[in-house]
Amino acid sequence: MNRFGLYVAGLFLSVIGLTSCMKGSNVTEGWACGVVGYGNKNFFNIVLKTQIGDFYSTSLNSSDLMEGDCCVFYYRLDGDAPENSANAIEVNGYYTISLLQLERLQKFPLSFAFDLSTVLEGEVPVLRGYFAGDYVHNHLFITHIVNQPSDMELNWILGETAMPTIDDSGRRYYDLYVRATVKKEGTTSVKTDTQHMVAYSIYSYLSNAASTERSLLGSNYNAASSNFTLRFFYVSSIDEETNTITWQSDSEEVPVAYFLPGI
Repeated sequence: MNRFGLYVAGLFLSVIGLTSCMKGSNVTEGWACGVVGYGNKNFFNIVLKTQIGDFYSTSLNSSDLMEGDCCVFYYRLDGDAPENSANAIEVNGYYTISLLQLERLQKFPLSFAFDLSTVLEGEVPVLRGYFAGDYVHNHLFITHIVNQPSDMELNWILGETAMPTIDDSGRRYYDLYVRATVKKEGTTSVKTDTQHMVAYSIYSYLSNAASTERSLLGSNYNAASSNFTLRFFYVSSIDEETNTITWQSDSEEVPVAYFLPGI
């Protein structure tokens, strides 16, 4: 699968001196999104399930992380360490890493059939509904951007409607709607463009979208090249006088085959 365009730079200033790179003969450092779970072969150890496999760190077992928590983290993996030999990985079912930094992310379910014309209580406009993202273990990690006081806290809504939407040219879209409401007001009037990486439980929607697109493509379907387009609408402005909202959208093409049931 071609990955969503993961973008996490700027989220963690305390590791600004670290970059994704190779160090020494076989040491890798990098960012990853992960979902907390248990290993497939060692059920006593908590792991971070990622795009490239399960990651284990001794610090995970002493953390307060719970199964199903979604995280973004910075790690170091020493490919020359005995615990990362091919045999050890085969036996354990995971890579062993040093966990340099981790943040638990907000996680929300997918909503359905909310009013797209009404301003929600405490709603704020969004600069980018989909800036980048990653799909890991049935969760879609999306980076949103909001111009806001740095200490303002937000809740997020991702809503679906009937699929697909077809434009005048006949192109099909699978539409999702991003909305943000204030969880905690900020204490300053100074606003900055702030990234929010949020995780959404979205497997069923993506599976249904892929199945629908596969059916509509019929004999034109190609497992290696057929994509479908996710379109992320977001509230770009709110007119407080008229209590009306303006929608804009970002889009991303993703492979049909990856999300088909049973794949």
